[in-house]
Formats: sequence, structure tokens, C-alpha cells
Amino acid sequence: MSATEDRARAVARGLWADAETRARPTGDAAAIIDTVLTQLESGLRRWVGAEGYAALLSRSVALTMPCQPILASIADLGGADRASAGAASPPLDAVVGREAVVALLVTMMSQLGAIIGAPMAIDLIELSGTATLRALAGPDDTEIPS
Repeated sequence: MSATEDRARAVARGLWADAETRARPTGDAAAIIDTVLTQLESGLRRWVGAEGYAALLSRSVALTMPCQPILASIADLGGADRASAGAASPPLDAVVGREAVVALLVTMMSQLGAIIGAPMAIDLIELSGTATLRALAGPDDTEIPS
């Protein structure tokens, strides 16, 4: 593994750990995943726009899915279609969920890195996915004050 991959994996694990802390007291994998993805979407949309984020997520899910098929059962990634069709799925194991989301985040950093460079992509995802740092950036520019 390269130093860039190591750093991307460390950032992804850090985002998971941060979300795990904020998802307490429930702490279940679904709540943690929702926290990670919501935080990341909110932060990245400011930089790449809604369509850019949707494209990045969609492409990253497609690339990660063969190695992490559990991603198909995550509602925030399109698994809601299956859930709404009445298929009951067992609760997601936290370790399995963590590894799948870490792999997805590393893929997102890699995909974004192909456009803006790996170091900047890793920094941007770390900044976008961290609640404290994002709060320092101020309100989203796309929001119109009322």
C-alpha cells in the first residue's frame, strides 16, 4: 500500500470514528453510516455541487460494490429500493459496515484525486466529513438567507 492509500484509509477510519462518537447512544451501524454520508454530502456539495457529489458517489459505489457487496443493502446508497419493496434485511454488523464504508470513502478519494490530485482530494474529504471543521467554514454558499 502506498503512503497516499495509507493516509486515505486513515482519514476514512477517522471519519467513521467521529461519526461513531456522534451516533451515540444508539451506535448501530446504520446510524453511523447515515452520519458519515450525511456529513460528507453536506460538506462536499459545497465544493463539487449536488450533481458532482451524486456522480462521485454513484461511480464510487459502482467501483466498490464488487469487493463490498454489503453496500447494496445500505439505504443511503440506493438500498432503500429493496427495503421499500418489503425485503427485510438483518441489522448491519458494525465491523462489516465500517469496512464497506471505509472502502467506499477510499474509492471516493481516489476518484476525486484523479481530477484534483490525491493529496487535495484526501484533505477535501477529511474537511468535508468532519463536523467541527465544516462548522468553521461557515454557512453553505448555496443557501439563500430568508
